[in-house]
Amino acid sequence: MKRRTSELILGQLVGQIALVAAIPFLTRLMPQAEMGIYQAGFSIALIVQPLATLRKELLIPVASTTDGSQHRRRALLLSALFAVVAGALIGPGIWVVFDGIVGQTLIAGGIILFSVALLAIENAYLIRLGQYRRLAIRNLTAGVFAAALQVIAAQLIPTAIAVATALLVARLCATALTIARKPLLSEKYGGGERASQRSASAVVSAMVAAASSQAVVVGSFWTLGPAAAAQIGVGQRIAGAPTSLIGQALSQVALGAASPLIRERRAGLRALLVAQTIKTGAAASVTALALILLAPILAEPILGPGWHEAGVLTAIFAVPLSLQLVALPSTTLLVPLGRERQLLVLQITRLTAIAIALVSGSLLSGDLYLTCILTSVTWSLAYAPLLAASFVAATRHDQSAIGNND
Repeated sequence: MKRRTSELILGQLVGQIALVAAIPFLTRLMPQAEMGIYQAGFSIALIVQPLATLRKELLIPVASTTDGSQHRRRALLLSALFAVVAGALIGPGIWVVFDGIVGQTLIAGGIILFSVALLAIENAYLIRLGQYRRLAIRNLTAGVFAAALQVIAAQLIPTAIAVATALLVARLCATALTIARKPLLSEKYGGGERASQRSASAVVSAMVAAASSQAVVVGSFWTLGPAAAAQIGVGQRIAGAPTSLIGQALSQVALGAASPLIRERRAGLRALLVAQTIKTGAAASVTALALILLAPILAEPILGPGWHEAGVLTAIFAVPLSLQLVALPSTTLLVPLGRERQLLVLQITRLTAIAIALVSGSLLSGDLYLTCILTSVTWSLAYAPLLAASFVAATRHDQSAIGNND
């Protein structure tokens, strides 16, 4: 498992470093308005993705091999349908008839939606089959290809739609190069069918969670315009870079390590969470401090003239986005453990608190920085109940497993 963890983190690290390294090129090559459209489209895609995949990416690793294959096919078809509706039907219609900016945002969002869903589903299938080296290679190649193609697209056609298309092409290529090998044997039993009974709760809770983290970007896009959304989106992207760098790999490792325990009803899940939380907590503390101190100073030298505001916003959102390193791997396990409804309640509560902070700050102060600070503090505190629920669920799983063994 240590070797698998190292490979996954290395693959994710190299791939995400490439994506982060592409940001300064994109901020210089693309107009701020186009960058804002891209960031808003990305945020919308992240919010809709759980509905487009029905959270099958969390059921695949704990399902039987046959059920996992069925989940995979259905999720891919459904996400493709969502992308076509948004990117090829609704988006162009709104662009022509009503609003060009909104239409472009929906087209870019539809393209990004399928790229995000594709990687989530195919990566989950590799986890189910235990093909971690392929997963590491995919994480690496997807990031490197996307960075290179997005910079080329921004150089030739500096639009949000072109950059979104480059992302999709890169992920299609990376997936094709590392497609999962079929297993030699098919298992008849798995734990995925238990979780699928509450798929609606899992989908809604994931959408609410995504809305919580993307609320500031989408809200600023509609109220302040694409340029402001670009500043906030880039600021959040940089602040969330540590989570992007290794957070996905840690979630994949956590899900991969926990899946056999869940499928086979074995104890040891709480100990796994404790060790994981200690390590990710230390990493989150260091990265948050570094972002708070360095982001305002380095923003314009790295991103280019006119991007100082993004550096300040990076520092403001450093704590909650770094805390995702701790929360994401833990809360991911609530769905395979059958705690979708509890997760939904917690995510709705979190979104409500963040929305209240965002609206209150806007109405009372009218200051972007003060509003974002209030939102950041609320966002950070809202992780506590989620982490507590993960530990309670893991403890109950272990107690149930021990009881079954007795």
